[in-house]
Amino acid sequence: MTAGIHHVAFACRDAEATHRFYSKVLGFPLVHTELSRFGKGWFRHFFYDLGNGSSIAFFELHDVGEPTPPKTAISTDLGYPIWVNHVAVRVDRETQQRLAARVRDAQLNVVLEHDHGWCHSVYLRDPNGILVELCADHEGGMPVDLAEAERLRTVIPAWLASSP
Repeated sequence: MTAGIHHVAFACRDAEATHRFYSKVLGFPLVHTELSRFGKGWFRHFFYDLGNGSSIAFFELHDVGEPTPPKTAISTDLGYPIWVNHVAVRVDRETQQRLAARVRDAQLNVVLEHDHGWCHSVYLRDPNGILVELCADHEGGMPVDLAEAERLRTVIPAWLASSP
């Protein structure tokens, strides 16, 4: 059994803008940075603490094979809607509201708010075009029904089957 996510890592377009967003706006502490040579280039790999031992990390790349211009939006640069590939951070409702206010105070946009029935989500776009979800579970959290999850994994919805 795993103990959860250690970290997720992404390329960034602008390391300073990324740092401002995660450390200053969201308040996630920068906890580790590495500098490494790679071929004829180099990269910086920096990590922000998300709590409970998990981190979100970014690569600032310099001549290691990155595209020009850099493509870092993990959904839209691949042709998907922005909400498809995203990072969801578990927060309580009070923290969610505080962070959303900090985003607005920094003159950044909350992309979307949505209540899923079992959690309330606030979606933000980071400077790299990555969607960050601040996810606050309602009491009881995500409903777990293994049999129903498995059934819905392969079922074709009736409303889809009857569409022309």
